[in-house]
Amino acid sequence: MAPANHFRIKMRTFLVRYVADWGIIAIVGIILYVLMIGSVLPKNPDVRLHEISSVDIQSPIDAVDTQATELKKQEAIGSTPSAYIYNKNLGLMQVEKVGDLFDTITAVKKQQKITANSSQDELNVAISKINDGLSAAPDSKIPDETLKTLLTAPDRNFQIAEDITSTSIYEAMSGKVGWNDLERVQNKAAASLPSSVLNDSMRNALTVVLRDYITANYTFDATATKRNKQEAANSVDNVTIHQGEVIVRKGELVTSDMIRQLKLVGLLDEHFNMIPFIGLFIFTAFITLVFWFEYNRFKARHEKYSLKYLYIYALVFIGTAVIIKICSYLRLTQVSGLSNIIPIALAPLLIRMLLSERMAVVSGVLLSLIGSVIFGISAKAAIFDAPMAIYMLFSALAGALVLRKRQVRPKFFQTGGIVALVNILIHLSLLMFQNAPFSLVGTGMSLIFAFLSGFLSVILANGLMPLFETGFRILSPIRLIELSNPSQPLLRKILIEAPGTYHHSVMVANLAERACEAIGANGLLARVAAYYHDIGKTKRPKFFVENQLDGINPHEKISPQLSRTIIFSHPYDGADILRQHHMPKEIIDIAEQHHGTTILRYFYVKAQELSDQPVPESEFRYPGPKVQTKEGAVVELADSIEAAVRSMKKPTPVKVQNLVKSIFNDRLSDGQFDDCDVTLKELKIVEKSIDETLRGVYHSRIEYPKDLKVKKVSEK
Repeated sequence: MAPANHFRIKMRTFLVRYVADWGIIAIVGIILYVLMIGSVLPKNPDVRLHEISSVDIQSPIDAVDTQATELKKQEAIGSTPSAYIYNKNLGLMQVEKVGDLFDTITAVKKQQKITANSSQDELNVAISKINDGLSAAPDSKIPDETLKTLLTAPDRNFQIAEDITSTSIYEAMSGKVGWNDLERVQNKAAASLPSSVLNDSMRNALTVVLRDYITANYTFDATATKRNKQEAANSVDNVTIHQGEVIVRKGELVTSDMIRQLKLVGLLDEHFNMIPFIGLFIFTAFITLVFWFEYNRFKARHEKYSLKYLYIYALVFIGTAVIIKICSYLRLTQVSGLSNIIPIALAPLLIRMLLSERMAVVSGVLLSLIGSVIFGISAKAAIFDAPMAIYMLFSALAGALVLRKRQVRPKFFQTGGIVALVNILIHLSLLMFQNAPFSLVGTGMSLIFAFLSGFLSVILANGLMPLFETGFRILSPIRLIELSNPSQPLLRKILIEAPGTYHHSVMVANLAERACEAIGANGLLARVAAYYHDIGKTKRPKFFVENQLDGINPHEKISPQLSRTIIFSHPYDGADILRQHHMPKEIIDIAEQHHGTTILRYFYVKAQELSDQPVPESEFRYPGPKVQTKEGAVVELADSIEAAVRSMKKPTPVKVQNLVKSIFNDRLSDGQFDDCDVTLKELKIVEKSIDETLRGVYHSRIEYPKDLKVKKVSEK
């Protein structure tokens, strides 16, 4: 049976520590995913081509309009002028070419001895030789009739024709001559040939030569033109439809181009797209992972792990996320700024009081990110609502950081006022950032709702705290303060039935609280636990010396063994009484453990004296258990020291110091602190703290004379 029981215990521990943990984390992730899934669901607007739109339709994303970009590039290419090259030396080159023509004709004419009377065959041979000589310049082709006219011209006329031709070509090509202007320039040059020195046949021949040698010197540059047009196209920026940009305005006629843009940004996409859902899954997984990390960090810093802390954390976190979701629908009311009333500071306030400050800050950041997605859904313009995220972030941080270290309950005016002020300032700054127009009604209402958000968060936090404390049995500072109230039934029971025990408990509480604060433990818990640690004495108050006001000690009439049984029972009777009144477990544990396994020395020695046989020491030791926490260790020490000092007849600072040191050494050597994580250094600090406190209580006093004799002044 033992191995089976051991296996069941291990399985139960495994289920609690791992399966339960991961189950809650998975539930948190699933709920968050469901709350934010609206951000990736298709938001297809109800629009039809050539109909009037009833709403403004905005782009949910940034998208590049490739078709509009391409049209813009074509416009840039079309508006870029062609590139041309101006060859100002081309005129001189053409003059040289025409000079080569006349030189070739002159050389052939001399070689063939051509005259005006030469036969046709001789002329044909000469023309053939001229063409052979001009074959090096394939771009020029002079007709045979023109060559014949030049060959048969008299030398003087030929020379004049050469000079006139060269001059006409040079003058015609001295400026920019494009292909469009070429014919006009050629005709002008031909018309300028002087008829006084040239006959008609020579003028016709020179006209042909001019038309052949006058060419364009301002020509199209294809390479440069292509390069310029490409640069113009590359300089065109992409036409982008920005997130939040209005594609279709209310009251406009829906055109085909608008339909194309709506399809481009995915508003009319009829195909199911998994990518946004995967993106939301990764985002939710990141939020859940940080949530899990912070909880594990909190769990590692607590000695006794309890799954209830995860329940509290998850419940507050998810509850606030649901509140954010509900408040996002307030925008549908069209009331200006109504969504600013969202009590986002509620979660940080509750987590700060119930768990830790760090978890409150991290939770505020995570909830702001979640809220930005949720409010982005209602905005219908973007996946994230950045202004709302900033507003919620600072409001949540104010809720997490506004409580002071020792403040146990958020004060209505103080805490609510600070959060409200932060909300107002952040909302104003966001309006200024966005250069939004201010209006008395709209802006005023937004600020009023932001102001109310702070106080609403405090009201909800104060209202929900008792529910968490009762439902999860949380020992919060508020609960401890309530338990320390003297009007509590159990404290009144001690005061009435065991007044000596009550005053002893008050002294122990003072010693324990200060000592715990000195080592960083929970001083408030130690004080309240000290109030209740001897509640078991109310069952038989007269058997405890502090309650024997009449001087009668019932232990003198009974055996040491019976006295031992009565004394031993008070920690466990007290624990039973506390359980019956549903007191916190931490206080019950300290009441049950505050004597550990110490020996009841007085009755042990008495039993030894009355017995003929040796009495085992174990019979006069408390059954335990030993203290498990630092607060329990401090209460145990304060209890035993206060009782010992109270029994001293004339306590002095030196006597008190020696007694404190003796009890500390005795408890330490007896191993009473072996089951808790208190260190020797901390015990030394506790010893010093208790010693200093007791010195303040039992300080030296002036001894006044009993009889004060006053001399009477005689009257004269």
